[in-house]
Amino acid sequence: MTEQAKLAQTTVAISGGCGDIGQAVARRLIEDGARVILLDRSPEDLLSADLANNTKVSYLRCDVTDRDAVQSALTEALKSHGRLDVAIANAGMVTNEPFLQVNPANLKATMEVNFYGAFNVAQLAARLMVSQEPLHGVRGKVLFTGSWVQDMPFPNGTSYICSKSAVKMMAMVMAQELATQGIRVNIVAPGIVYAGLSKKLHDAQPDFRERVSAAIPLNEMQTAESVADGFAFLCSKDSDYMTGSTLLIDGGATLVKRT
Repeated sequence: MTEQAKLAQTTVAISGGCGDIGQAVARRLIEDGARVILLDRSPEDLLSADLANNTKVSYLRCDVTDRDAVQSALTEALKSHGRLDVAIANAGMVTNEPFLQVNPANLKATMEVNFYGAFNVAQLAARLMVSQEPLHGVRGKVLFTGSWVQDMPFPNGTSYICSKSAVKMMAMVMAQELATQGIRVNIVAPGIVYAGLSKKLHDAQPDFRERVSAAIPLNEMQTAESVADGFAFLCSKDSDYMTGSTLLIDGGATLVKRT
């Protein structure tokens, strides 16, 4: 099987699909032959021209914190394509605040999007998948965008880190319960990605650039494309014997850089 054909006839739904990582993942999966449905509360015009004009890409307006909207979007995806092979819970937000200044409203909002939103996508997708006929023993795959900090502290990261830690444990419980029903559940845990808020902070704040440089042994921020490569592997048959795992792609950040 060629690389381009690895995901032929595979349908993948990606929440947070209009973001930098979501779009990078979509491009990578399309290269491998997948059909991609992008779910996002942001308008479709945020998509780059190559995705907006690609016949293998569709867009559905969806706020992951609105459970009914998620149900409607996933049902529409299944109706349009006949099968939902992979759901990627990728939508997320970040707030950075010192612990003593954490705003409870920001903590709540972060958990709403990053954890409760991921729960909505994961549970509702899995409910659809369990009724599908298995292909090579797999009825479907549920994947999450985790983070290198899901297992370790980082200054000013209380809200984000707690949300990602919660996602990791949820994924493991899902994997344990759904293994006998043909559902695989795994996580891609990126490091500090040059995308979204991190990109804005890197470009605008010299002190942030210094912190990043001090944190990454490979001495450069991660690309969204490297995150996409991890998802391509987990979407493919190559990962069929994996469940409850975290694919850590962080440039060594969890090693803690030593000088």
